[in-house]
Amino acid sequence: MVFFKKFGIFAFVLLLYASLANAALFDISVEPVKDKILIDEFAKFKLIIKNNMQQADEYRIYSPDFPIWDVRTEPIVNPITLVVSPGGEGSVELVVDPLKIRDIGTYGVIVNIRSEAANQLKSVQLKVSILSVKGLIQGYVPTVVTSVGIPEKIDPREEIPIKIVLNNQNIINYTKLTIRLESNSIQDTINTSLEPEEEKTLMLTERIDPFAMPQEDELAVSVFSDDISIINPIVKKVEIMEYTDKELVSQKKNFLRTKTVYDFVSNNPYYEGKFRTETTLLESIFSSENPKARIAKENGKSYFVWNAKLENNRMRVTVTKNFIPLFAVIILLLVVIAAYYALRAPLVIRKEASSIVKSEGGVSEMSVILRVQNRGRTKIKDIEVTEIIPSIINIEREVSIGSLQPTKLLRHEKKGTTIVKWELNNLDVSEERVLSYRMKSKLSILGTFSLPAATAVFKANDKTFTTASNRLNVGN
Repeated sequence: MVFFKKFGIFAFVLLLYASLANAALFDISVEPVKDKILIDEFAKFKLIIKNNMQQADEYRIYSPDFPIWDVRTEPIVNPITLVVSPGGEGSVELVVDPLKIRDIGTYGVIVNIRSEAANQLKSVQLKVSILSVKGLIQGYVPTVVTSVGIPEKIDPREEIPIKIVLNNQNIINYTKLTIRLESNSIQDTINTSLEPEEEKTLMLTERIDPFAMPQEDELAVSVFSDDISIINPIVKKVEIMEYTDKELVSQKKNFLRTKTVYDFVSNNPYYEGKFRTETTLLESIFSSENPKARIAKENGKSYFVWNAKLENNRMRVTVTKNFIPLFAVIILLLVVIAAYYALRAPLVIRKEASSIVKSEGGVSEMSVILRVQNRGRTKIKDIEVTEIIPSIINIEREVSIGSLQPTKLLRHEKKGTTIVKWELNNLDVSEERVLSYRMKSKLSILGTFSLPAATAVFKANDKTFTTASNRLNVGN
């Protein structure tokens, strides 16, 4: 019996020691920020946690009194947690909302704090005094859970989609709800209704000034019932982005000339970047710009580039493409070509050398070929081709020269040159005749020598013309 008494005392002391040890793992204190409120206001408390352990710990904070009371943070974080370093302190501000309280009085709101490392739970009581229930609607505290969705980045040129979700948490029938949207760029009011315990989604589209300056902005969304605010305003951070754009003002087209006027715009009146418009190499050659642009290439494309100089968010540029000079050059070229073909001799003679024989390091023999062709559009008649051979060269009389033999072979006694003539009755259009002879030099010709051009006299369109071949240069 004495043993059991001693064992019971020992167990009690051990439990008491364990309880005291656990109690010292972390401490909690509360500082009221606003504990006396009207029924439609929110109380605020600062919850302080001291970590007595030699390791960091995370504490989860929640209230078992929901849905009578709502305990949250601003902005809302779910779940509410707080990490405290070893031996350190941490704090969090709690917002206490009387969801279903209807009477004046002082209430205790339980808040639980659970240690993750020690798995220990402690509770504190937040004392809230309700001074007035004037804000009750139909005997209930208005509770409309509201969420707002809006893009974080806004292009002021585009429509802004806004999604507002209203969730009525009690049986109040809101026949007239007013939603106010307020920011530097948006000012709007929407009227709607909300039935008891109804959830409603509003899809709105807002437009702002397309030249709204780039900035960090905040959109505040408030909900009112008969001019009484029933929620804390919801604030969303948004960014109005900077943009640049090119607008076509006018384009005037005439024959081979186009004048285009652009406005480069930006919502940043202090924009100091560059504007550009695409062009081609040919267009850039025959274009003029006001103000003057420079040419830049990127990814195989050419661009006119201007440094931005905005006035009232705009910069006006003019690009004039004028292909009239190019057209004039082309016409002139065509006229020259046409004149050349119209005025050129219809008979052409090409002089060539073949079957060259060399001896003692020089040319001793070769064949000379004359190709006579009618390149005109009419038949050519009475053609007489004359070839003058220098004195150092002899021709072979017995060598066949194709389909046509020379009609004359004369030697100039004083100059020592030989004159060879052929006569052709006519040549049809595009017809060609080949005249040739074999020549021998009295001595081997060293280096390069030249034979004079052959000439021809002929008739075309009842007119007499003279033409000459090329000089024949022969070299070793």
